[in-house]
Amino acid sequence: MIERLVESLEMLAAPADVQLARSPDFAARSGELALDFADALRLVTDCPQLHLTSAQRDSLEQLDAYLERLAGSTGGELRTEIAVRTSAEWSRVRRLAAGALTELGATKHS
Repeated sequence: MIERLVESLEMLAAPADVQLARSPDFAARSGELALDFADALRLVTDCPQLHLTSAQRDSLEQLDAYLERLAGSTGGELRTEIAVRTSAEWSRVRRLAAGALTELGATKHS
C-alpha cells in the first residue's frame, strides 16, 4: 500500500515530460495523476496497520487539498499538456509531492 502511495508521489514530483509520457494521449493525463494519488492516499489512510506521523499526514493532506482545489477551481485549463509543462500550479504540485516523499523517507526515482 505504501509503495503505491510512494509511486504516485514520485510521478507527481517527476518532470513534466515523465508525467505526460505516463498516460496515453487520449487520457486526461493530469487528472489521472491526481486520481492515482487520491486512490493511493485513501488506501493508506484507511489502513489501521499503517501509522503515519503528523508531519507525514500533514504533507499528504496539503498535497491532496491543493490537487482538489486545482480540480475544482478551473475549467480545465490546468489539465492541458501546456499547463502541466509550464504552469506555476503544476510546479507547486511537484514541490508538494517532493516534500511528501521526503516526509515519508522516500526519494524520487524519476
